[in-house]
Amino acid sequence: MPHADAITFVNRARANAPRLAVTATIIAIVAVAACGSSAPKRPTLVTEPPTPPRQAKWGLEWSDDFNGPTLDATNWITSDGPVEVNSELEYYSPSAVSIENGSLVLRSDKQTTGTRAYTSGEVRTGTKHVVSRGSAVEWRTQVPSGKGIWPANWLVATPCNGLQGCGSNWPPEIDVMEMRGSAPNVNIMTHWWGSYPGQQYQSTPWTSTTDLSLDYHTYRVEWYRDSIIWYVDGVQRAKHTDHITDGAMQLVMNTAVGGQFDGNPDGTTTFPQFQRIDYVRVYRDTANVY
Repeated sequence: MPHADAITFVNRARANAPRLAVTATIIAIVAVAACGSSAPKRPTLVTEPPTPPRQAKWGLEWSDDFNGPTLDATNWITSDGPVEVNSELEYYSPSAVSIENGSLVLRSDKQTTGTRAYTSGEVRTGTKHVVSRGSAVEWRTQVPSGKGIWPANWLVATPCNGLQGCGSNWPPEIDVMEMRGSAPNVNIMTHWWGSYPGQQYQSTPWTSTTDLSLDYHTYRVEWYRDSIIWYVDGVQRAKHTDHITDGAMQLVMNTAVGGQFDGNPDGTTTFPQFQRIDYVRVYRDTANVY
């Protein structure tokens, strides 16, 4: 017969059997957790924050200093014909475009051509040179003045030809230098977006303490992904951050006569008037990807 102490031990073991089983199970679970489970795990997704833009580093992409005897046709297209937009009165004539003393000259005159009583000049790059976000453009220009005179250095979509407008290809547009001849101390800086005829725009006027038509001044735009910044004579004059224009655009320099912007010439307007452009420079930001 078993010894009494042995019988007592066995009985105690039987009584504690459920508790020992639970303890063993817990130990097994802890061991599995420590060693790793064979159940598949979902990968952890790590989202990298966007790389902040670096400060722009502007490299010269191309320029024209107008030092040749004639306008460089590899860079520019000269408009030829009556203008059919904005109720303007001018005929754009190649004879109104010339190079004089290292400047491009656009001459506006009271001279009948066809059915138009005024002639003026416009040059544009078309698809020869285009700019987009990540570009900066600078002109050194002496503007004309007088009621009904409308000078501009600007950017617009490449299908626009300057005579019949753009139709559904407009906007985009960025106006860098735009003035009413009756107020030659105010530069108006504008960008357009959307789709015609539901286009929208933001415009900022800057008033100089001097008449800008009396001398050359620099007009510059820097076109970023999230902003457009304008400068006159190296000083920031405007910054827009909403609905930033996109797309490829050509460069345009022109002087309109009459129209919806400054009205028509009157008895105070003297002719001829001249817009003189000393240079055009196009830069590209080499520090960022656009």
